[in-house]
Amino acid sequence: MSALLVLDDLAEGPNALAFELRAEELELKDEFFSFPSSVEARIEVRRALDNFRIDGVITCRIAGECYRCLEEVQEEVTARFRLLLQRRLATPEELASAENDGFIEIVDPGTREVDLCAYIREAVILDLPMRIPTSEADGRCPHCGAEESAEPTAEQEREADPRWAALAQIEFPQPKENS
Repeated sequence: MSALLVLDDLAEGPNALAFELRAEELELKDEFFSFPSSVEARIEVRRALDNFRIDGVITCRIAGECYRCLEEVQEEVTARFRLLLQRRLATPEELASAENDGFIEIVDPGTREVDLCAYIREAVILDLPMRIPTSEADGRCPHCGAEESAEPTAEQEREADPRWAALAQIEFPQPKENS
C-alpha cells in the first residue's frame, strides 16, 4: 500500500490505516545510518465533514556503527506526526498562517487524495538519533554489553599502545621544595 490517503473513502469519525513503505520510497538517506527494513506506518484519521485530523506513528529500524564498540548494530526508531487537514477555500492570509503553523494544511475543496510520504519522511528524519546506541540504552552497549561509564580495568591500564612508548622515556625534573 502506498501512503496515498483517499479523502472521500474515509468514513466520518475514526479511521485506522496501516501500511509499509520502503526507505527508498521516502527518500530516506543518512550519512551514518542505513534502513535495513521497511518503514511501518500506523495512521489514525478522524474525519469531521471536510476536516481531517491525522495522527501517525512510524517505526523503522536503523543500522549503523556503534559509537562505543564500532560494531554494526541496529536500533528501532519510533516517530510521530500530527496533521490537521482542512478541505476548503481559504484566503491568502489563512494559507500563510497555516503554512507558518506547520501542522495545519489547507487544501482545495476539489482535492481527493493527499500523499503522506513527505510527513512520514519528515517525522522519521527529525527523530533519528545523533548516534547509536541512543541514551535510552541504559549506559550499556547493546552489542557488546560494555558500560559507557566503566573505568578501565587494571589489565587495560597495563596495555600500553606501542605508539606511545617513546613518551614513557621522557623524564621530568622534580621541583625543588623551598625550606
